This record gives sequence, structure tokens and C-alpha cells, in this order.
Amino acid sequence: MMDGMAERNLQIVRFMGTTPSVAYCDVCRLTFRTKPEFLQDPDKAKAQLQAEFQQHECKPQPDVVNDALNHIR
Repeated sequence: MMDGMAERNLQIVRFMGTTPSVAYCDVCRLTFRTKPEFLQDPDKAKAQLQAEFQQHECKPQPDVVNDALNHIR
């Protein structure tokens, strides 16, 4: 992880049975969805979500920044 970058975590928010199907980055809120071919395999689904999460670049969402600034004023 780069210096100065917030520590980020993958948050799994939806399951289909025991298979994780939707997750998001707790820093930038980018959403990740399990590929249909992995919906029957919880281990492969989790690995796919984790791999996509690790590869993404966190980018601030403009609305989130603007909302925060509006609450400060």
C-alpha cells in the first residue's frame, strides 16, 4: 500500500446462500459483483471479489467530497 493512502477494506454486503455476490471498497465505495460462473462456488467467488478489489485504484467520488464540504460551511 502506498504511503499517505487510507487503509481500505473489502466489505461483503450481499450473499446468495453462502456465496458472496456483492462487495464494495470501504474507502471509495466502488462496487464489485461476483461473476455468474462463480455463484455456485463460495471460495472462487470470494477470491474473484478480493482480486478485483486489490487491483482497483481508489478514486474519490465527487459527490461525496462536495457533500462533506457542504456540511462544513
